[in-house]
Amino acid sequence: MEHEIELEKASNANTPKHYTVYNCHTHTFTIDHVPNNFGKKVMPVLYQVITMKVVKWFYLNLTYRNNNYKRFLHKCHKVKHTFLDILKFTRVLYWLYTLILFFCNWLFKMLVNFLALGNLFSAQSKAAFKRFTTIGRYATYSKSGQRKVFDLLEKTYDANTKFVVLPMDMDYMEAGKPIANYMQQLEELLKVTSNNKGQILPFVFADPRRIVDPKINIDGFSYQNYMKRKLSKQHFHGIKLYPALGYFPFDKDLIETYKFAQEHQIPITTHCIEGTVFFRGKKNKEWNHHPILKYTKKKKEGPIPMPLPQTKNYDFTTNFSHPLNYHCLLDKDLLSSYLGEDVDLSKLKICLAHFGGSKEWKRYTEDNWNNYNNNISHSSRDKYFNQKIKNTLNHGSTRTIWWNASWLSIIYDLMIQYEGVYTDISFIIFNEELFPLLKYLLQDDKVKHKILFGTDYYVVAQKNTEKALFQNLRSYIGEDLFYMISHTNAKQFLSTSWKSY
Repeated sequence: MEHEIELEKASNANTPKHYTVYNCHTHTFTIDHVPNNFGKKVMPVLYQVITMKVVKWFYLNLTYRNNNYKRFLHKCHKVKHTFLDILKFTRVLYWLYTLILFFCNWLFKMLVNFLALGNLFSAQSKAAFKRFTTIGRYATYSKSGQRKVFDLLEKTYDANTKFVVLPMDMDYMEAGKPIANYMQQLEELLKVTSNNKGQILPFVFADPRRIVDPKINIDGFSYQNYMKRKLSKQHFHGIKLYPALGYFPFDKDLIETYKFAQEHQIPITTHCIEGTVFFRGKKNKEWNHHPILKYTKKKKEGPIPMPLPQTKNYDFTTNFSHPLNYHCLLDKDLLSSYLGEDVDLSKLKICLAHFGGSKEWKRYTEDNWNNYNNNISHSSRDKYFNQKIKNTLNHGSTRTIWWNASWLSIIYDLMIQYEGVYTDISFIIFNEELFPLLKYLLQDDKVKHKILFGTDYYVVAQKNTEKALFQNLRSYIGEDLFYMISHTNAKQFLSTSWKSY
């Protein structure tokens, strides 16, 4: 017992008692920044009725945060109890009322189970509904805006905590218009940042369609130059990408931004998980094949573009988020061949957020047969690459890896292969079943310095409270590992040529 205590003291020797925690993945955008027809493609027909404006109206008027609604419910309860008090004078009527109420509840549950009403809605529709309710809960703060959303986050942590706040540019996802567009969201975020100096580290969103949009004119600057200017002045501390909104991460209109980011070691955080926020428009013909990756169908014909046949938005937009796309971006030969010029972005500092997602972690743990889904180990980096077993990046069949390899496996290999590739545990932090494997990864010398702490506030609120997520993780992995991912790794990721944390 004494020996165990000594070991614990020794392990905590390098971890200071007080230190700055960096939450590298949070959001403060409100319902006003979400396109009105957000439910399009996930809630057929209903999306025209259950719009974001309707959701906002409901939460502002028909929830307990509305005083008039509370008074109305109070009156209803008074009438109900008065009615029941009268019935109690005649026991027969009271018992009859109780039996009728019980029967109605029983009948309703039976009908729901018998008709399997839950099966009428797809998993995507259910996920979208949860997202609606999560955003809706914060709709009541729309008058105070992002300031109130951040205040709720800030109270969960110690005073010296810093938060990376990631805006969302949903103006090009073809789901209608939001009440406040992206530039208004960004302007508001900068105001909140100025009022919370030192605590908020805002990123700027990079969408290739906005970059080339001729209508964008910000004080005489194109959006590209606006980003560069604001990043240089450290008004923004990094760049946010969300390919599922309708583009591949190696889009040609993003290359100039990447070059600037690589030159100045600017951190980039990109969405790398399936989700309910995705492009709602029609699939373009050029998206039916991968622009870079090829496979050999017939040896005589040679390599041909890899087909991407999905037709539903949820499915084909997942192709944009696939982690193998970042191998295409970071591998000099693949990228240069695609662009038709010599471009090397292999030193780009980029975080593949969400570590692929819980579904992909489960996919990894349940596959005992394929080597590419059994690649996580504590072997040294040199030994890992010298072994005969092929990993996801050097496997002979790109098509096999694309469709069958776990995203966790691919991200793991990307972190080992490329110096600047990171990941964070945002959103998946809710799933405590993943904690044992996460702890194992945090003890792997090849990747432990590349894993960041982040929660995905407030999106993850549909799963658990921020307080519980933060405390449960910290308790499970221990203070040393938490210090590493929330402080040491975060400072390394966030540091640029202009500023070191």
